[in-house]
Amino acid sequence: MNEQELMTAFAADGSQALSSLNPQADVHHGATWFQGSIPAGGSTAYLYLGKLGETGASTLRFVIRYEGKERADLGNCSVIVDGTEVGSFVPAPNRVDQPADGMRQLADIHFDEVRPIVLAMINGQSAVIRTTDGKEIRLDRAALDEMRRVLSAYLHLQGGPP
Repeated sequence: MNEQELMTAFAADGSQALSSLNPQADVHHGATWFQGSIPAGGSTAYLYLGKLGETGASTLRFVIRYEGKERADLGNCSVIVDGTEVGSFVPAPNRVDQPADGMRQLADIHFDEVRPIVLAMINGQSAVIRTTDGKEIRLDRAALDEMRRVLSAYLHLQGGPP
């Protein structure tokens, strides 16, 4: 399938996907953020859907969470899907926490900037995000399915594929 066909297929599942996501109210910005089921701890990546008010615009972010003993260099991340490199991207640092047992970093990038990479990930069986310093964030099929659900919800809010 080409990108347009994939996006159309994802949009068809959007209404059901949106109702199954976990909403979080952002009172300060008048927005609601939605995410799929993601583990509370560990390194992972996911899509994060934001919607302003009841009828406002929506946005989709690709978020990376790294947890380890030391800080990862998130300056440039490459993505390997099913053993093949599919591209790279430069996320924006978002937050760094230092819990007692190590380091937690969050970085994100707008979905439109990584669309082909995320679509390749969603259509693969597994993916690895490799940081500049060689640290790896491994995603299994379940994590990729959660990204697909959030993408479907986003496309539904947009009125279909772009």
